[in-house]
Amino acid sequence: MILNQKRVLWMMLALCLSGSSLQAQAFVERISKFFEFPIGKRQDSTQFESKMVLAPVAQYEPATSLGLGIGGKILFKPRGVGADTRTSNIPFSFTYTLRNQVIFSSGYTVFFDHEKYLLKGTLEFSQFPLKYFGIGNNTLEVNSQEITYTNFLFEPLLLRKIRPGLFLGGGVRYNTYRGVKLNEDHGDTPAGTPLQDELGSTSLGVELAITVDNRDNVLNASDGIFAEFTHGLYNEAIGSTHDFMLTKLDYRQYFKVWDQRPDILAFQFYSRLAWNGTPPLELSALGGPEIMRGFQEGRFRDSYAFFTQAEYRWQALDRIGFVFFAGAGEVSSELDELSFGDLKYSLGTGIRITVVKSENLNIRFDYAYGLGTESDRNFYLGIAESF
Repeated sequence: MILNQKRVLWMMLALCLSGSSLQAQAFVERISKFFEFPIGKRQDSTQFESKMVLAPVAQYEPATSLGLGIGGKILFKPRGVGADTRTSNIPFSFTYTLRNQVIFSSGYTVFFDHEKYLLKGTLEFSQFPLKYFGIGNNTLEVNSQEITYTNFLFEPLLLRKIRPGLFLGGGVRYNTYRGVKLNEDHGDTPAGTPLQDELGSTSLGVELAITVDNRDNVLNASDGIFAEFTHGLYNEAIGSTHDFMLTKLDYRQYFKVWDQRPDILAFQFYSRLAWNGTPPLELSALGGPEIMRGFQEGRFRDSYAFFTQAEYRWQALDRIGFVFFAGAGEVSSELDELSFGDLKYSLGTGIRITVVKSENLNIRFDYAYGLGTESDRNFYLGIAESF
């Protein structure tokens, strides 16, 4: 399956570089019409035309096997807002894997009139197995155990504009891991053994959020900065099973490489700090379709995670582009134990097909390698960029 996807990637690259590039561009123009369609009716020509974009979603990981589904984004502006308000979006995806797992995820970024307020958040539900590798930066594949659980995450944040591009606010975060049990025999422990007391948790806390966002396009920026800091307090007195704190910093910057071309160079620095008392599945982790592509979801997990990546986005044709990315990161139980000698790496490439030109919204296919003390590789198909 993975080898077939690699062949498709290289065949498309060769097609775009050959004399058939015009035919390829025309083909993409035709198929893009099937992914985008308007929703609702505009009152007049000055009103933003709301639209929905749908596309297939696919992801392969050993624990979940091949997952296929549908993903989409609703693009809109609240009624009455002007041109100085960026486009709001509500992404969503529904995935069903060959091992009968269900994964639903959604998020939203809503800009109100003149961007005086920003509403953003996450909603996720999943029932699926996960390879749990334990805690640490050098956990081994051979020691992993497959667990299964039901996860529900709800995290809304409301922020007020302090000055252009700067927002301050907060919200709540509710996250549960229930019904945790061993999915397969592991040593002398039989499948079905409950692990709720060891790994399960309910987290309910309040979050402070500070966001700097002056990107020219929220969905696929070509210029600007996005920086978000959140700090959450979780306490048994308000419904959590543990007392702990979570701190996250996500910094991204985007540059146009050439004046005459639309190619983009993007950088990201990400850190997440889980303070004493954090339950195991809430610890900071690397791996998945966004943070450390190539490694499985949650491949490396510990109190502190640091990760940085860079991506070159080459627009080969009007609607066809390619990306090349590399990243490095590490997790640690103590800040003074971080070591460049134990870094994990992510390398990969991908294809982009633009389906909404007005918003520069792409369907993406990424193939990535994870390298370091352990190696892995995975592919991802979905809508919009990883960061």
